[in-house]
Amino acid sequence: MTALSTTIGNATSTNSHELPRTRLSLYYLLGYTLPVGVALMSVPQLTMKLLLTNHAYDDLGLRMFGVLLFSLGILASGLIINKASSVYTGTLLVRGFIIAALFVLYFQYQDPALLVINLVVTVGFTLTFLSWRKDKAEERG
Repeated sequence: MTALSTTIGNATSTNSHELPRTRLSLYYLLGYTLPVGVALMSVPQLTMKLLLTNHAYDDLGLRMFGVLLFSLGILASGLIINKASSVYTGTLLVRGFIIAALFVLYFQYQDPALLVINLVVTVGFTLTFLSWRKDKAEERG
């Protein structure tokens, strides 16, 4: 019985470490990964035109990227649903890498779509970072 009460006590004590603002900021991530993933899978060329591309991309590659993007959205929704606050900082690291990689690709290919995508990712990174910082400050007291 004491093991059960210890488990229940630990489960409720994690509620104070949920990082609620950070969790809320991840909805922005869902807001672009799921719809853009579906758009790339279904109408890849139109989607790229809306992203202001100046390159011709193969439909297969764009559709595969749509599958990947949609899959990332599903994973992010799992983080939100399960309140997996211990991995929220990992989303910052991943998006930091994406931002850097998109800048490198932009300088190599000069495709404005890469800057548009980078702007979307940077806004999400900034929202999550500021939320995470405020949540951590409140957690420390």
